[in-house]
Amino acid sequence: MAMLAENGPCKILPDVTTEVNPYSWTTKANVIWLDQPTSVGFSHGGQRDQDYNETNVGENIYWFLQGFLEKHPELVDREFFVTGESYGGHYVPVAAHYIWEKNCENSSDGIVKINLQGIAIGNGLTNPAIQYLYNADMANNAYNISLLTPSQVRQMRIDAVECVALTSECQQYSVNCAKAQGCWQEKLIRPFAGSERNRYDIRRWCHPDFPLCYDFSNIHVYLDSDHVREMLHVDPGLGPWLEINNNVMQTFVTDGDWSMSYHTYVADLLNDNLRAVIYAGDADLVCNWIGNQAWTLSLDWKGKDGFNAAEERIFTHPLLSNRSSSVDAGVVRSFENFAFVRVYDAGHMVPMDQPAVALALLNKFLANEDL
Repeated sequence: MAMLAENGPCKILPDVTTEVNPYSWTTKANVIWLDQPTSVGFSHGGQRDQDYNETNVGENIYWFLQGFLEKHPELVDREFFVTGESYGGHYVPVAAHYIWEKNCENSSDGIVKINLQGIAIGNGLTNPAIQYLYNADMANNAYNISLLTPSQVRQMRIDAVECVALTSECQQYSVNCAKAQGCWQEKLIRPFAGSERNRYDIRRWCHPDFPLCYDFSNIHVYLDSDHVREMLHVDPGLGPWLEINNNVMQTFVTDGDWSMSYHTYVADLLNDNLRAVIYAGDADLVCNWIGNQAWTLSLDWKGKDGFNAAEERIFTHPLLSNRSSSVDAGVVRSFENFAFVRVYDAGHMVPMDQPAVALALLNKFLANEDL
């Protein structure tokens, strides 16, 4: 989805034709867009390849990369970053952490050491035990859009305490994880539905014919066309491309994965001097910027005091029409190898809503420049 709607080299237009994306993340990097977990999108495998939890995800991504680098040895020494958005707040720390652990083993049995340098997560769900507390705060948003009544706000703050308690218990007892996820869905997200706003971008109305509020039918048609499937070498036995595989999602929910926290994995990476940037469009409800900011401030790592004391700065990027001028695109807090960026005028999918800003942020991060 991201490759064709957000940050890939081309985009699919409503009439299912394509156009070049001038803000593709491939401008200064080689990019792999990976359908995962197994059975999502066009990815497939045998029973032993299926993913049931994040441990499986990290392992499968690692071994995929081993196979990829075996076929492309010219890329072995290149700097490597793991990026993702949304549930990528789980996948990205887990995959990067698994790679980091395997690198630390210093195996000499033909295993390639992946040159891991850092991670980037956009509007992710990384530490729900903290993030859930801030859903009600989005009722007072920068766009002055009415989302909840005052009584709903008060009730949501009460309910958030219950959801966070269940989520905290989930970290120790997985039997409570499904309850925690259900609490979030029913008490911290569903009340916003009355506003009829897109929960991924409150600036937009929710498209009533599509469960995720967006009409991505053009991408479905494109990916399921015979010539595209042939060009992508899609297994002929696979069914139609799906935006969401509900069977895979239910497996992860049942396993309790949704409500698990993976912030400590980020801390491990930071403590070993790898880099991380967490960014969030400020019009998203589902993984809102306030909750993402909160978990970065609460993260226990060696630079915590410096990060929390760092002054917020305006994040700018140059105008394409006039490189000597720039536009205010958000707010950044950074210290040493960690940064958080609030992105203005963007929802859950920052590269789709603010492609120039997302590319500027990425390129600065890859070059290890100050954001």
